[in-house]
Amino acid sequence: MMALPSPASNQKWRNCLGKTARKRAKISSLSILIALALASVAIGANQEEPNEDNEHEREELGVNPYTTPSIEKIFAQLRQLRPLPFDQLKRENPQAITVGREHKGMIFGGLIADGFLIVEAERKNLVENFGRVLMGQARALGVGDRVMRHSASLTELGQRGEWQQVRQELIATQTDVEQAMIELRDEKMAHLISLGGWLRGLEIAAGAVGAEFSPSRAKLLAQPDLAGYFAAELKTLPPTLAHTPLFEKFAPA
Repeated sequence: MMALPSPASNQKWRNCLGKTARKRAKISSLSILIALALASVAIGANQEEPNEDNEHEREELGVNPYTTPSIEKIFAQLRQLRPLPFDQLKRENPQAITVGREHKGMIFGGLIADGFLIVEAERKNLVENFGRVLMGQARALGVGDRVMRHSASLTELGQRGEWQQVRQELIATQTDVEQAMIELRDEKMAHLISLGGWLRGLEIAAGAVGAEFSPSRAKLLAQPDLAGYFAAELKTLPPTLAHTPLFEKFAPA
C-alpha cells in the first residue's frame, strides 16, 4: 500500500502552492499595468496624430481664419454696432433657383450672415423659418447631414430666446461646413462660402453705420486685409468661372 503524505509534507505543499499563486498574481498584475501603460501611450499618439494630419490638410487646402465664413468676427462687429435697424437691413430669404455650385456656396455664406442679423436683433419669430431655409441651402450644397442637427437646435434655442446659445450653434454650423469642405478637398468652395458670408456681413454693417453715422462706427468697416485676401483668391478662379456674370461683378473696373 502507498504511504500517505505526512501532515508536515502537506503543509509544505500548501505553502509552495501559495507562493506560486502569489507570484503569478504579481506577474499578472504587472502585466496588466504594463499593458495599460502601453495602451495609454498608443492612445495618446493616436489622438495627437489626427490633429496634426487635420492641420496639415487644412493648410494644404488653404483653410485658415478667413475661410468658411469667419462668423465670430462678424458677430463681434455687429455687436459693436447695436442696436441694429433690423427692418432696414433685412432682406428676403434666397429662393430655390437653378445656379452653379459656386453661386450656391456664396448664397449659403450670405445666409449665415443673415442669421447673425436675426440673432443680434433677437427676432424669435424669424428663427424657425431661417432654420428651414438654412437646411434647404445646405442640402443644395451636399452638406445637409452636417447642418440638420444644428438647424433643429437653432430653432429650439431661438424660440426660447437663448441667444448666446444660438450664436454658439451658428459657430458650430460653420465649423461643420468647414470640415465638410476639407473632407471634400474643395478649397474653392470653402473660400466662396467665406466670401459670401463676409460680403453680406459687410453689407449689414455698412447699412447700420449709414443709419447712425459716426467716424468711430465707420472705422469698423475698414478691413483691408480681408479685402485684399479675397481679391487675390478671386484671381485664382478658372477663366470659365471668372467670366460668369456673378464673378464679373467683382472684377476691377
